[in-house]
Amino acid sequence: MNNGFTLFETIVATGLILVGLVAALALITTALFYSSNIQDRLIAANLVAEGIEVVRNIRDNNWLQNASWNNGLANGDYQAAYNSTALSGYSGQPLLFDSTTNLYSYASGAATIYIRKISITNISANEIKIVSTVTWQSRRALYNSSAEDRLFDWK
Repeated sequence: MNNGFTLFETIVATGLILVGLVAALALITTALFYSSNIQDRLIAANLVAEGIEVVRNIRDNNWLQNASWNNGLANGDYQAAYNSTALSGYSGQPLLFDSTTNLYSYASGAATIYIRKISITNISANEIKIVSTVTWQSRRALYNSSAEDRLFDWK
């Protein structure tokens, strides 16, 4: 009776182990990619919402200063940081991340992959449309996230 493994059995067993390891590594790689992708999408979604909130804040400050509600909100493409009191012309400049404050702006910090554009369209004398769009590139793929809101002169 032969008590050892044959060469064929050893090759089959090694092949099965290798298939299992390759599958596990592929699963880990895919999970890491999706984890990174989800993080990028979450940051982009918050930057999109922040763009709309900046415009809303400008409108509200116009009311508080007894100015026209849409002062500084003309048709066009703009960029703005979280603390902007006025919109700047869109230049395609990426947002900067300041690791000491954990905030995104155009003033200081390390360049990021995110580019935000805020587009304003005056629909009527009492309504404007805002489209905030964030684009970024990751692993040779171009992504974007956007949201639209309407602001009114309801006061």
